Amino acid sequence: WVEARRAEVADRPQDLHFLSGNSWEYMREMTKLSGMAGPEYEAYDRRLAIVTQVYEDRCRRRPAMPWDDDTYRKCQYSVDWEAGTWTVAAPEPGAS
Repeated sequence: WVEARRAEVADRPQDLHFLSGNSWEYMREMTKLSGMAGPEYEAYDRRLAIVTQVYEDRCRRRPAMPWDDDTYRKCQYSVDWEAGTWTVAAPEPGAS
């Protein structure tokens, strides 16, 4: 994997860290390679799936421009890890 990545980034080693949309899968892969398996890995995978969903929701709420409305920062997320669900209490856009 490392050699393939080096070939892709050539003489720009600073690009070795770039995972783009593959970060979550990379975390799963590294966790498997660490030896975690069975029910322990399944629990980790379920938790990571929820974290991914919350993160993606937060990204959808973020404005395109940094000076636009930033009420997304005031969202309050609640997670039920056992049920694998989450909710968000979001303020009205423009709320202080």
